[in-house]
Order: sequence, then C-alpha cells, then structure tokens
Amino acid sequence: MTDITYNNPISKPVELGLYFIGLWPKYTYSLIHRLLWVIILGIVLILEYRYVMLHIATDDLAELMDCFSITVSNSLLFIKLIILWFKQRTFNEIVAMMNEDWLECITIGRNVDMMTSKIFIAHKFSKISTIIYGGGVIMFLIPVIFAEERIFVLKMEFPFDATVSPFYELINMIQFFQEVTFASASGMLNGVMMTMILHTGGQVEIMCQAMEEFMNQMDEHGSCLNVLKKLIVKHDRIILFSGYIEELFTYIALLQFFSNTMAICFSGFVIMTSIGTEEGNAILAKTVPYYTVVNVEAFILCFAGEYLSSKSLIIGQKAYDTNWYNLKPNESKYILFLMLRAQRRLTITVGKFLDLSLESFASILKASASYASVLHAMY
Repeated sequence: MTDITYNNPISKPVELGLYFIGLWPKYTYSLIHRLLWVIILGIVLILEYRYVMLHIATDDLAELMDCFSITVSNSLLFIKLIILWFKQRTFNEIVAMMNEDWLECITIGRNVDMMTSKIFIAHKFSKISTIIYGGGVIMFLIPVIFAEERIFVLKMEFPFDATVSPFYELINMIQFFQEVTFASASGMLNGVMMTMILHTGGQVEIMCQAMEEFMNQMDEHGSCLNVLKKLIVKHDRIILFSGYIEELFTYIALLQFFSNTMAICFSGFVIMTSIGTEEGNAILAKTVPYYTVVNVEAFILCFAGEYLSSKSLIIGQKAYDTNWYNLKPNESKYILFLMLRAQRRLTITVGKFLDLSLESFASILKASASYASVLHAMY
C-alpha cells in the first residue's frame, strides 16, 4: 500500500459525482445542477405516484408493490439531496477538516501509510458501490425485452398515449438512463459516507499510536504535559468531526431506515409471488438484483454506525492501558478526562433516537420479513 499516493482523501469519481449533484464546496454552477435535479426528479416522481394512485385498486398487488418499491427509492434519493443541500455548510466543514488532516500527515511525514490505507479502501468502495448500483439497473431491461406487450422500464402514468412509436422507444431509453443516473448517485452518496467514516477511523488509529508514543516518552522523560494537551485537542477534533457526520446523516439515516424496510418488504413480496409464474423469470431477473442492492444499502448504513462506535471505544481502552497512575496529579487528570469522554460512543443515529449498528440491520430484516409475510397471506 505504501507505493500508492493520493492527493485527495475523496476519490475523483466521488468528487465528480458531488459536482454533478451540486454539492461540491464553492462550485459555481451548483444552483443550476440542483435546479435540474429538482425538475427531473419531480417529474419522475409525479408520474410514478400518479401511476400508483390510478392503479391502486385495479392492478395486481405484486405489480403494484414492484412499482412502489422503486418509487420509494427514488423518493428517498430526492429527499437525501434536499437534506444535503440544506446542510451544505456542514458538508463544507467536513471536507475542509479531511483536507487539513491529510495535509498535516503529508507535512509532518508521519502516519501517511495509515491514512493512505484508509483512503485506498474508501476509493475502492466508492467505485464498487457506484458500479453495483448503476449496473443493477441493467436488469430492468429484461422484462421490457421479453414482455409480450409494450411495457416501460419504470411504471408511469403519462398524460398521452406513450405506447406508440417513436414515443415508446424514446421514453424507455430516457427511463433507463435516468434510473442508471439515480442509482449511481445513490451509490456515490454511500461512498461519501464511508469515506468520512473511514477517515474518522484513521484519525482514531493515529491518536492511539500517539498514546503509545506517549507511554514511551513518559518512561524516558517523566513529564509529557504538552503531549497530553495535544491528545486532548486531537480527541476534541475527532468528536467534532463525528458530530458533523451525525448532523449530516442522522435524518437521512431515519428516512433510509424506514424506506429500506419498505423496499425490502415490497421487493421480497414480489419475489415470493413471482416464483412459479409464467413471467416469473423476467420479474425475478429485475427484482432480485434490486432486492440485493437495497439490502446492501441498509447494511452499509448500519455497518458505518457500528464501525464508528467500535473505533471510538478503542480510545478509552488505549488511555486506560497507559501508566496514567504513575503521572503527576496535574498530568493524570488529562488522561482521566480523556477516558471519561471516551466512554460516550461516537455513532450515527436514526433521527437522534436509535444508534445505527448491525443490530439495527437485523431489525430491518426481521421487520421486512414479517411485513412481507402479512402481504403474502393477504395475497
């Protein structure tokens, strides 16, 4: 990993994606990009919800759930973007702090390998996430290709006859590329969150390494008051950075927690009812990749919270492992204060009332399975 160098803690594809959605700091044309996203997503959601409202009493329940699950995902993306745009100042602070931390590592020439490894993982994750999300939409074409009648990539209710040529072909092309763009944006936003979380983990590891060096200095020199003060400042910076992440993603996590539960439930119901039917293979080819992606999205969100919490607890353990009891009273209070503050875990919450963890992911799966079972019994 040491032969790889990075000049930016945020990967180039993610940076371009942030430009594209109008979120990159001090981007001149961000307002134009945001306006285009609002117009396009607004039109798409109006047509999708119009279809749901007009067919809620006539369509087959499985087809309606298939349509509604994708509509929920697109709605979530729209709300995510609005929240992030309103939190632009917080996002700018996060990016600035990440750049400062990275430049500090390069300037002093220490911990570069440690941060490079985190950046390497974040870059790879961002690319894979975007490719998986965008690539999964390709399977949406299978039902369109093999259907006996003319159907669309996404179920929408148009104010005109859209099944005649060339409108039919043009609309399907637009829907496909539009959904690839939406899915890639969702994957990119997951990459942004994991980049921030991994950066926090790297800073925690740097602080733990500093505490190990502190132990050696304590044995050699006896007094390390300046080092202790630097550790407190470093810990404050990690807490502040984590607080910014929490502020940015807490309400996104709340919406995603419930929308993922619904999407997993609806798509799971479609999978159960499609097995053994005439068009089952085509429906499964479309729904199974989508079901997988939604589960992965929920897992990534919960894993990020779990990773952040576990990393934050390491600080208190490392502080306890030092020979703090051999310090002078005016020095030991810094370590005791550090241990006290480290007892409060850093985490991402679901709307301020539930910590994101792997246990939360298990609860999403259990709730989704129970709801899908109820729908299947009603069906």
